[in-house]
Amino acid sequence: MCVCSSKGMSSLLQPSPASIFEQMASDLQQQVEAMDKLSRAVFQAQPLLWLEPAGQGEPRRDGAAQAGATEQEPESGGRQDKKFELRMDVAGFSPEELTVRQEGRKVTVMGRHEKQSPGEDGDSFVEYRELRREMLLPAGLDVEAVTCSLCSDGQLRIEAPRLALQPAEGKAIPISLQAGEGATQGDTAAKEEKEVGSGSQET
Repeated sequence: MCVCSSKGMSSLLQPSPASIFEQMASDLQQQVEAMDKLSRAVFQAQPLLWLEPAGQGEPRRDGAAQAGATEQEPESGGRQDKKFELRMDVAGFSPEELTVRQEGRKVTVMGRHEKQSPGEDGDSFVEYRELRREMLLPAGLDVEAVTCSLCSDGQLRIEAPRLALQPAEGKAIPISLQAGEGATQGDTAAKEEKEVGSGSQET
């Protein structure tokens, strides 16, 4: 027969603090993974963001506002000399955590930040952020000369020079001479009168 004290029974029924912390850490990791999967699904389903130059043709679509990106028009001599400039807020990401890829007019900005910090009682906290934006540059840009820079205020700046408009070459159009409608009718009437006169003489 085994006799257990109430204190011993209490220690057997109550989980240790270490096991509680491990369970909380496991639950937190599962939530982070679930949010990661959800964010990836949302960004993959998001259509391309179209950005058109301000003041030309159709108004800019609301994709720029959703992406947190704004187009800037640096002032210079004429519009043909201006550069296309796009700014995006990427505060909280270091240059090493950002990747910018270009495929023709399509530009993709990706960022991933993960930092583990120690907390109280020997536990640790994980800070995680992810960014993905896709944009389509407007036509009329030199896509081979696109540059990207990160400003100290957390703004990612994408620039591209505009293509110079080639002046249309003029050409001479030859002029052909054609008889007018009145002259054509007169020639026909004179020919008919001549034919009638010839017939009367034969009779």
